[in-house]
Amino acid sequence: MHEMTGTHWLEMPAGPGAARWHTAPVERLVLAVCHTVASAQHVLDAVGLAEADERVQVVFTRAPDVLSNGTDELLSSLGAVVIPWEQARRSTFDLALAADCAGLHELRAPIIQLPHGIMSNKVTWSPSGGPGDGLVTGLAAPWLTSYGRLIPRVVTISHVGARDVLARQCPQALPAARLTGDLCLDRLTASLPRRTAYRRGLGVVADRTLIAVSSTWGEWSLFRRVWPALREALRELPRDRYAVRAVCHPATWHGHGARQVEAWARNRRVPGLRYVEPLDWRALAAAADVWIGDYGSPTLYAATAGVPVLHLPAPPGRVAPGSAAEALSRTTALLDVRRPLRDQLRDAEFRRAAVAAAVPPLVSSVRGEAARRLRTQMYRLLRLPEPAWRAVTRPVAVSRPYRRRVVS
Repeated sequence: MHEMTGTHWLEMPAGPGAARWHTAPVERLVLAVCHTVASAQHVLDAVGLAEADERVQVVFTRAPDVLSNGTDELLSSLGAVVIPWEQARRSTFDLALAADCAGLHELRAPIIQLPHGIMSNKVTWSPSGGPGDGLVTGLAAPWLTSYGRLIPRVVTISHVGARDVLARQCPQALPAARLTGDLCLDRLTASLPRRTAYRRGLGVVADRTLIAVSSTWGEWSLFRRVWPALREALRELPRDRYAVRAVCHPATWHGHGARQVEAWARNRRVPGLRYVEPLDWRALAAAADVWIGDYGSPTLYAATAGVPVLHLPAPPGRVAPGSAAEALSRTTALLDVRRPLRDQLRDAEFRRAAVAAAVPPLVSSVRGEAARRLRTQMYRLLRLPEPAWRAVTRPVAVSRPYRRRVVS
């Protein structure tokens, strides 16, 4: 079986006695735990703060998750060492980084729990109103504890309001909470000056208005709820003035399969629409003139970065009160597929100032500081002095339309 994604244990560089084969002066082993393609993006952001240090060896593993489709392929494309989960949970590491929670209680390492998108945003919900309803995803006890024991050594939080959520829903995590900001947002912000390069990479002519469309996954996603009607509205826009780029959540793209999503897209064509690789959404946000999206994190990040947003809000009870998603639905223009789309795009621009005042403080309380703050926490657990070089927030790579250039 293939070493990268199978069950074959690797003796180098993380096996017992591997130090005698190391070429670099490795002192610490870091495990990058990737449950899904979406959460892997946040883990990779964090890994970038330490992997240039010759004292540190990073190895990756895919942890179990129902939405793990595509994760093995992503990890195989990195050129990194990937060990099977069975080896990861039976080995000892100096630090583990994760943005999801399944199986973390099995690891032998101090764990830093990273945010998975916008923090304290979504809540659990079921039609029956069960006892777990209203728990904030990622910050409540089921995500952070195992039989009452706190799993991560550090729970990173992006804004001060997350402490109040922890106090209510997982008080034992409060001593482990560290305000580190939002590295995903900071990388998007660092990318904004490269707007022209991103637009060129996406194949957008300079004088076109670039409309970005994003959809999360599942039954309340934009794709599920309004895509046929929105598609018709997009068809009415003059092609010589507008360009449209769409991005699906990785759980849609990989969960159903890119081939299947393409087939659905071909069912009704929209001239000029191209899909973007799911992990390239930040390049799209840096390039966009306006964003049409649901309550998924990319919509909120785009709004925080200053992009006018036309918003399809979540149904009642699906987002946390006082969250960034709730603030966005209160302040921005709401998508109505029955109205002319051009009028709604103007509404989104008109509401931009109100969004800028309400949403960003609920995304990050220490904007621009995440790289420095998170690296400090990583090296504290590694028990190493931080590198002499400054922790740098890197812009994201220039994107391209999906390689098969799907036209829907």
